[in-house]
Amino acid sequence: MRPLAHVLVCTNARRPDDPLRSACGAAGPALYSALKRLVTEGGVTGRVWITATGCQGQCPRAGCAVALYPKNEHLIDATETEAREILRAALTPRGAP
Repeated sequence: MRPLAHVLVCTNARRPDDPLRSACGAAGPALYSALKRLVTEGGVTGRVWITATGCQGQCPRAGCAVALYPKNEHLIDATETEAREILRAALTPRGAP
């Protein structure tokens, strides 16, 4: 079955001395786990795919980077506390309020 939405969560961990000092390695796994839990609890496992990724090219100082497909949206500084909103955004058709 083809999913309605695909949420890609950056979980890329960087070395402490890396000049980009991204927070994705710390925030990404928690957000990924929260999204997976919500998808399972909501019974939408086949309709939404949640995937952990490497670097998406945006390295936030807090939170992590998230890409929503097919909406072609890229969220920066996303955190575990926003998991429900991110899932809702992923399932909301383009142009809907």
